[in-house]
Amino acid sequence: MKLRNVFEMGLGVLRANYLGQRLPLNVMLAVTNHCTSHCRYCNIPLRKQRELTTDEIFSLISQLKQMGCTRLGLWGGEPLVREDIAEIVNFASFKGLYTTMDTNGFLVPERIHELGNLEHMIIAFDGDKEAHELNREPGSHERALEAIKVASNRLPFWSITVLSKHNLNSIDYILEKARKYNFLTTFQVVHHNDRLGVDVHDFVPTNEDYKKAIRKLIFEKKRGAPMASTLPYLEYLLAWQDYSVPMLPYRAQGLKCWAGQLFCNVDANGDVYPCSLLIELMDSKNFLDVGFKEAFDATKKVSCKACDASCFTEYNHLFSLDRRVISAWLKSMYKSRK
Repeated sequence: MKLRNVFEMGLGVLRANYLGQRLPLNVMLAVTNHCTSHCRYCNIPLRKQRELTTDEIFSLISQLKQMGCTRLGLWGGEPLVREDIAEIVNFASFKGLYTTMDTNGFLVPERIHELGNLEHMIIAFDGDKEAHELNREPGSHERALEAIKVASNRLPFWSITVLSKHNLNSIDYILEKARKYNFLTTFQVVHHNDRLGVDVHDFVPTNEDYKKAIRKLIFEKKRGAPMASTLPYLEYLLAWQDYSVPMLPYRAQGLKCWAGQLFCNVDANGDVYPCSLLIELMDSKNFLDVGFKEAFDATKKVSCKACDASCFTEYNHLFSLDRRVISAWLKSMYKSRK
């Protein structure tokens, strides 16, 4: 992350905390529902929507910048299936946004040469061959590992692991690959909502098994394992009462949720939601109809107050000025670029 982006985000967080201002500092944009894979717990590739054109995304990025956005996270679906994805990345970079991308890795080897202006990539990696493919699909492990090998020393990236019944014993394997190929790892529990995911109960471990795995992550983190997931997030996750319930109507452990105030999600058709967990679960406005400002303003009222999603929990700690998280993220971002 460039120093300018750090300064702008920090200033925006201070304005939100002390002046009560709302700024879309961190915006996640689903650029497509299409995907090269069909993970077993995901229904996103089955969604039928009109998707944004290149020019419409350019318009959105310009509006985001005008409203104070500093980071744009591209996800889907699989962003690399879009022929214009490099144009989108280049335009966001030209506008001064810190631009990241989530990917399953399938198309990374053939398209990484187009992504010179992408500042950070997150590659899905769920463990050894058996565990990864039980979460995702046959053949996906080799392709994810090849993406990791190709991206290593060419582009800053982290892995992201969805912890499920199938891969709780793969933590050591993932950390071993991280050491070998010089990347940082992140971990999350299953938290898909009913609109984007299948019935995930077959993937969710018992509370006891989840807590055992999270305690191991905390132990490895304290030992200096290559892990970007922060201790405050892991400790928050360990205290979660029921992992089969990803969202709560009240604050968990006193942590404020900043969805709809400092971050939001733009769906593949242009609808604006406080976060991806609330896609199709609440009314929304489309920025194509009313402009991004009015669509973002409509995200003020959020029914839930807490969740166990990794990215949102990390954002909430960061935007609540948790010094440990601020320090850990700055160190992790610097290390990723070395």
